[in-house]
Amino acid sequence: MSPQDGDDASLADDSEMALTGINMLLNNGYDEARALFEKYKNESPLMQAGYSFVYFMQALMSFEEEKLAEALKILQETEKKCEVSDGFVKSMKRKLSKKKKQSANSVGLEDKLQRQIIVADSLLYQSILTFTNQDIPSYMKGGWYLRKAWKIYEKLHKEINNIRNRQIQSKIQQMQASLPPTVNGNVSNSSNSSKEEVVDGNSNELSEQIVARLLGSVNFGYGTFQLCISIMPPKILKLIEFLGFEGDREAGLNALDFTSHSEDMKAPLATLGLLWYHTVLRPFFAVDGANGYSAGTSDAEAIIASKEKDFPNSSLFLFFRGRIHRLRVETDASITMYRRAFDEAKGQREIELMCLYEISWCNLMRLQWKDCLDGFGRLAEESKWSKAYYSYLRGICIGAMGELKEAHSILKEVPGQVKKKNNQIEAFVLRRGEKLKKQAPSQEFCRLLALELMFLWHAIPTCTEAELKPMLDVCDMQTDHKALHIKSLVEGAIFKELGQEDMAVAVSFYKLVYQDC
Repeated sequence: MSPQDGDDASLADDSEMALTGINMLLNNGYDEARALFEKYKNESPLMQAGYSFVYFMQALMSFEEEKLAEALKILQETEKKCEVSDGFVKSMKRKLSKKKKQSANSVGLEDKLQRQIIVADSLLYQSILTFTNQDIPSYMKGGWYLRKAWKIYEKLHKEINNIRNRQIQSKIQQMQASLPPTVNGNVSNSSNSSKEEVVDGNSNELSEQIVARLLGSVNFGYGTFQLCISIMPPKILKLIEFLGFEGDREAGLNALDFTSHSEDMKAPLATLGLLWYHTVLRPFFAVDGANGYSAGTSDAEAIIASKEKDFPNSSLFLFFRGRIHRLRVETDASITMYRRAFDEAKGQREIELMCLYEISWCNLMRLQWKDCLDGFGRLAEESKWSKAYYSYLRGICIGAMGELKEAHSILKEVPGQVKKKNNQIEAFVLRRGEKLKKQAPSQEFCRLLALELMFLWHAIPTCTEAELKPMLDVCDMQTDHKALHIKSLVEGAIFKELGQEDMAVAVSFYKLVYQDC
């Protein structure tokens, strides 16, 4: 679909146009979506919000400093523009001409609420981008953005829900007033109900459809907040609650679910948020317990099935299908879905790199070293997130193949590629790189280092029995006493996944690591 197809003459209003743009974006039409939002960004707050979100999403997936800075600038412009009381005059004229049945007050209230939601969204996105710097000043600044956003979300969520409840109450009163006096009580009561309905009707400025869309709009940020805060570690959660935030997982999930079924432009984004929670956050934070890695896959599968018609070939939805298969320990199906997602991305580099990483990681779990190299090699060259991490992965895979001289050459460069030592991943590869600089690692040790990464990323529970047993062979090959603690830790995790009958062996290996430390 081209931007011309999205001309406002063929769309009911700004909210429909904005939703069309987001659907374009998620249906692999990044360039078309950006063109549509850019064309109308100065005529509507919603189109300006969509325009800034496109840049935010690209920056978040790429981690490139230039794109992060550009997205921050555009988000700040959006925030400023939506705080100006007399902005977007053209948009208001268009709305007034299309909604002749609505009063000027109705449009004004809708616009006021929508702008406040956009301001909160802009602050939320700015906080996320600011946190990517991973230093104390950025955490403080990001926290300040978050607090401002949360206060707006909390206020608007309550306000819009109150409007909705008044509408429901008014409808109940209308139904009661329409009943015959013999059913509704005496004639006097019926008359009083009718009078109250008129008063409520005058104060009820927005249509039910608009209120439902606005509630969907605010629920996206409100639900995202509740959900993310609810999975924080207890110590951090106490600090967050002290700062005025609250986290209710069920409230967050319900809010995002409401948004995903609304007519707001963020409905597809809420769907992605739910998929991210069920396939990434739930297993990573062990929300369902240590062995509940696949617990969220049924929910994720149901969500994707409900949106199949709208996003049949979306690279992002195919990506999440790949996640579902991986969590279900279906590696072949997982790789197939990731490859389909890669093909459908059609040159969207950020999504291609996401898929390449997952494909390479699946091959790593199978100890197919050569098949990992293309993906990790491209990531090391093109990704701006952590060149050191991807170089480390590439180096140990080459070493695992027996090309020790080349592997040592790559691994020696890793410490110099580290940009942020306070980043846990980069701090880890820095320590490993410093040790490997002094002496070239053996082929067996490179293979063990790959298993160590699988342990750290909680990948061992998502391996099949056929994939786990060759890993034990790698552990058996280790002869260096200095590698004993890594070997024992990995062996313990593998035996644990092989079944209850091996749990005693797993415990003994964990004890060995504890004693060695």
